[in-house]
Amino acid sequence: MVVQRRSVVVTGIGIVAPTGIGKESFWTALLYGPSAIGSITRFDASSFTSRIAAEVRDDSYRELIPLTKLRNSPRASQYAMAAAELALRDARLTPEPDNADRRGVVLGTSLGGWHEAQQQFATLLEKGSGRVNPFLTSTSANHGAAIEVAQLAQARGNHATLSTGCCGSTHAIGYAADLIAFDQLDVCLTGGMAAPISPLVIAALGRLKELSESNDTPSRASRPFECTHDGFVLGEGSAILVLESVENARARGAQVYAEILGHGSSADAGDPFRVDFSGEAGAAAIRACLRRSGVTSDAVDYISANANASPHLDRKETIVLKKAFGSRAFSIPVSSIKAIIGHPFGASGAFQTAAVCLAIQHGQIPPTHNIDMPDPACDLDLVPNVARAAKVRCALVCSYGFGGLNAYVTVAEPGFAAPSLSPGSD
Repeated sequence: MVVQRRSVVVTGIGIVAPTGIGKESFWTALLYGPSAIGSITRFDASSFTSRIAAEVRDDSYRELIPLTKLRNSPRASQYAMAAAELALRDARLTPEPDNADRRGVVLGTSLGGWHEAQQQFATLLEKGSGRVNPFLTSTSANHGAAIEVAQLAQARGNHATLSTGCCGSTHAIGYAADLIAFDQLDVCLTGGMAAPISPLVIAALGRLKELSESNDTPSRASRPFECTHDGFVLGEGSAILVLESVENARARGAQVYAEILGHGSSADAGDPFRVDFSGEAGAAAIRACLRRSGVTSDAVDYISANANASPHLDRKETIVLKKAFGSRAFSIPVSSIKAIIGHPFGASGAFQTAAVCLAIQHGQIPPTHNIDMPDPACDLDLVPNVARAAKVRCALVCSYGFGGLNAYVTVAEPGFAAPSLSPGSD
């Protein structure tokens, strides 16, 4: 028996970002700046090679969270709870649904509550076992935030946390869409959260020479696709989307931002610390993603790039897109939002997907800021520095991670129709 795939739409967007709280400040910053990157304030970074990050400095998100959660939940979970609350409000969904078993949570992350776990380990060494936070094992684990969001949203249906590094939230959005498409859920809160700005993470990435060392010019430190890009800048926060079946959204008269058409992923299956510049696995996953989405490559008219200003990853992404789209790769607008929000690890794809939804709604493509001269190896239409008015009908979100992970989601305008393949054919 062939199972009929249901259409999946985005009806709510919640943002806790270095640019501010809420989708409005996020969108304005993506279009016009300024960059949210500055000197690290969370700890003394004076001895580090990289001393900059995109921190969430607006503490008003805390007003969205119960006091007990502020006391016992790590920062990553707090970001996710606040973003989920904003997403529920935006979607006009009650926190006490009649069909709680048809409401789920699927989130993605990379490090979860590492920072708080690191702090508690120091407490163990300095003060003994009797002073360790007893909530650590449940709240600081990668799946801790999803538990908190499920409680907040009274979501008793399918529940998962995908910890696949920088691809985590992209994988989560794809999986959440499938749960709705194949009638396991009617509503799902999905996206990602990240709070990686800690001494241990900054030190380790500094040793790997992955971070930008442009400490004197933090607002220009993240330079995706630019010829002087020298590494990424860590970001943090949470982007949560409300996904629904189109039938559920119509029944309650919900606003619809966009439709999730499909997803795809692959792995380069190479050395964890080397980049596969063949681009073969990534391109194959894009082609499969488009087939499963029921669209041809000609339907894609915007690409939200992973591009985090890491020279090797920016160049790999360019190669992948050329292999996947052929000569058409040069005419598709491609832009990165990482110059503004930094690279929020496992939450990256969720922030990008939110940006694509807003691009569809507003008819504008956010630019790639901080480009003076593109890297010659990144010779695509990079939408440099200035937003571009455009009818965004169908877009591709790209994510890449350590270990050669590749993940993609296709997002389209509501009711999108184009010359297509049969959805689900491979």
